[in-house]
Amino acid sequence: MTKPEKCLSMTVSILLVATPQASASSLFGLYDTLMAAGRDWETLVTGNPADPVFDVRLVGPSTEPFRCGSGLRIAPDIAFDDAEDCDVAVVPGLNLSHHDRPDPAEHPGLSWLARLPPGRTRVVSACTGAVYLAEVGLLDGVEATTHWAWEDLFRRCYPNVRLRTDRGLCFADAACGVVTSGGTTGWQELALFLIAQYGGAQRAARAAKVWLMADRGELQAPYSSMIRSTPHEDALIRETQSWIANHYAVENPVGEMAKRSGLPSTTFARRFRKATGKSPQDYVLAVRIEEARQLLETTSSPVSEIGEEVGYLDAPSFRRLFKRKTGLTPTEHRKMFGQTRFSRYI
Repeated sequence: MTKPEKCLSMTVSILLVATPQASASSLFGLYDTLMAAGRDWETLVTGNPADPVFDVRLVGPSTEPFRCGSGLRIAPDIAFDDAEDCDVAVVPGLNLSHHDRPDPAEHPGLSWLARLPPGRTRVVSACTGAVYLAEVGLLDGVEATTHWAWEDLFRRCYPNVRLRTDRGLCFADAACGVVTSGGTTGWQELALFLIAQYGGAQRAARAAKVWLMADRGELQAPYSSMIRSTPHEDALIRETQSWIANHYAVENPVGEMAKRSGLPSTTFARRFRKATGKSPQDYVLAVRIEEARQLLETTSSPVSEIGEEVGYLDAPSFRRLFKRKTGLTPTEHRKMFGQTRFSRYI
């Protein structure tokens, strides 16, 4: 006997933030998927009357059309100043600086989010939309995720957020509270979460079938780069970063970096962390793992040889370390990102 579907007394009202900074794929992907819940499966498979789960509208600075960063024309249904309460407010991925905080004068959506009644409206975000939630304090003390390239911005500007860029979806309570999803296509996981939460697991499964949404798992780590350009003014530390980029496999690389800097080891470690956000040990590890990834993706060298090339002579230890830091074994990483996967397109 099949379990009855979750019943809704009325459709769930969603306001989807549409601003000039909105990512078109995230905005319209969320719109299409959420609007289709309770409609497309019925149309394509069962022939039952449509029973929409959500009433989705776009909310923006005004109802005047504008073009977002990718050039697509967007016409919000309602302006921030005229928007009434909703059940869920969704901030899609946004084209934002990964170095600087958004200026409230250029982002009226921030003040709108801050005005939403916390007990009435649930606020969720996809990808870099989490910056908006962090900016208005909704993520203070909360475990949250966003696109991995914005990790340094959160570290500097939103230190009260318990950031988990290794995760694909974060929430403390499935039934209430903020929800954040990571990565550029993280909107898909967020859409399935919302459909499951408000429409039931069966409708979420149907949406995944109709939209061909594969299970990406819980982790964002396999997709993230462990080494990113973080601007800083410490020329001495920049020199050691440049050196280690080509000498990561040397014995005792941290000691050699400190020696080349001319600083006492404790002073060097303190300055390095202040400039880069990582300890020298963690930075060297990140460089080694990132180089191993590149070799797995671009060569057919055995895993043991790649481990040796990046400084790890013990192959089993290298495999364990790689899995711990990336969420995949070296073989799994090669299968997901290596030449064999993409050569069939050439």
